[in-house]
Amino acid sequence: MPPKLPQPRRGSLLKKFNLLLISFYLGSLLLTIPAVYLVTQAQSHEAADRELSLLVGMVRALRGYVAEELRPTLMPQGIYHPPAVSSTVATSLVAQRFTQENPSYYIKVASDNPLNPRNQANTLEQQLLERFRGDRSLTELTERGVLNGERFLVSARPSVSVGECLTCHGTPEAAPQEVIEQYGSRSGFGYANNSVVGVMLVGVPLGNVQELVITRSVAVIGIITAIFTLFFFSANLLMRRLIITPLVNITKMAQSVSQGELGSRIEVKRNDEIGALAHAFELMRRSLVTMLKRQGGS
Repeated sequence: MPPKLPQPRRGSLLKKFNLLLISFYLGSLLLTIPAVYLVTQAQSHEAADRELSLLVGMVRALRGYVAEELRPTLMPQGIYHPPAVSSTVATSLVAQRFTQENPSYYIKVASDNPLNPRNQANTLEQQLLERFRGDRSLTELTERGVLNGERFLVSARPSVSVGECLTCHGTPEAAPQEVIEQYGSRSGFGYANNSVVGVMLVGVPLGNVQELVITRSVAVIGIITAIFTLFFFSANLLMRRLIITPLVNITKMAQSVSQGELGSRIEVKRNDEIGALAHAFELMRRSLVTMLKRQGGS
């Protein structure tokens, strides 16, 4: 009696195929999440750069307007109304109105010796101020830092005292009465000509990159999973229909032939590798039948 052919484990080929698909899916997720993070971070910083440039331009234009248009006209007339002759005061008042409507932005002219206590430099502003004092060639710094517990992209420029500034910031005795009445005489005096006395800081929120990454990652993972699920079941259906079932049928017929059942024809009407395999088995069956007939005739 001819030996039986070894029985393949049922579904082993399909399992290997499914494991390959799942590995591809998991690999796609592992590559997608870092890519989403990098793209989101780059987009967040790019948007912050654009907004920062616009905000810096607005503040610079305001300070230039006060210094070049208002102060030269009003001060010779003895008018020392701070919002009109001080670019720092004007910037602070405009910034206050602007940030009331846009609370996520940050505008401040900070100093470690301010007239107005509201302009007292915080930790980050003091660090920037010291850098400008340490290197007078610096005209602008763009940094990422934390302000009021939130991450900002900030642009800082030094505030340098000039001769006109000393009228209000020289000594309390020489300061205009309007300045003393509004701010007192405890702080904001003793400025030296051409010295760095403060820092103009403009900041735009970087946004919660981690939150954006999570939101976008969930969306991307959902899309990939939906596409993969559709592909997975479609591929499994095609795999069973085009490969697994024909191979199982050919295997059964081959086992029948090995057991002496030579009357069963192996027919798979396909013009591919599976069809070629079935055709080869059919030729083998016919050869065995012919050989047995010859032996029987002799």
